[in-house]
Amino acid sequence: MWHTSRGDRTLFGDEAALICRAIDEMVSALVMHVHDDFEESASDCDSGIAIFDSCTPSQRIALLHQVASFLINETKHALPLNALVDATVAAIFAEIRDQVAIEIGFGVQRNQSAADEVDSVSSVGLSWREMVLAVHLDCFDQKHELEEFDADGWVPDVDCDQLPLWEVLIHDLSELILWDRDFEMAESFLDLDPSVSGHRRRLLGIDEHYFIVVPNDPDSATVFEMVQQTRQLVKSKPR
Repeated sequence: MWHTSRGDRTLFGDEAALICRAIDEMVSALVMHVHDDFEESASDCDSGIAIFDSCTPSQRIALLHQVASFLINETKHALPLNALVDATVAAIFAEIRDQVAIEIGFGVQRNQSAADEVDSVSSVGLSWREMVLAVHLDCFDQKHELEEFDADGWVPDVDCDQLPLWEVLIHDLSELILWDRDFEMAESFLDLDPSVSGHRRRLLGIDEHYFIVVPNDPDSATVFEMVQQTRQLVKSKPR
C-alpha cells in the first residue's frame, strides 16, 4: 500500500504491470554492476533523478525492492514517504520514458498480431507505448485533453513517434502516485543551516525527516537475494 496523490492504495492490473516491467528492467541493468568484492560505476543506469542516481547499484536495488514491495502488495501499513522513496518512484517513470524513447529510436511498431484496440498490458508482446496508452486510457477519460498535444487534443496513436506527447502521458501517470517533487530539493536543503532548513521545510509542509533518511546499504549476498525476490514479485503481477 502507498500514500499516493489519490489516497492510500495498492497498484493492480495494467498500472501495476507497467510499473513492474520498468522495475524488472532497472534491476536487471543494475545487478550487472554488483560484484562480491566491489561495485562498478553504474552511470549507464542513471535515471536523471539526482538523489536516486547518487546511490550505489546495491542501494538502488534495495530501494527498488522496497518500493515494489509496498506499491504492489496489500501491506497493512503504507511506507512512510521520504526523499529517497519518492525519488525511486520518479526514477521508475524515468525508466518508462527512456524505454519509450528507445522504442521510438529503433522504429518499433505495434505488434501487428495484436487486436485493433489496446489490450491489457499483461498481454504478451505489447510495446511500451501500448502499455503506457492502455494505462492512461484506463486511468483517465479516453478523450482527456492535454495542452501540449496537437490540434486534435487527444491521446496519440500507439505508433506515434513524437516523444514529447508520450512524456505528457507518462507525467500524468506519475502524478497518480507522486504527491509532488519535493525530493528534487534534497541537496539544497541539506546544504542549508539547520535552522534555515527547518524554517523552509515547515513553510512548505515537509516532514522533518523527509530529507535525512539514509539508504540501506546491503552486502552482495543480500543484494542478490533482493534481486531474486524483486523479480519474483514483479513477475507475479498483475494477478
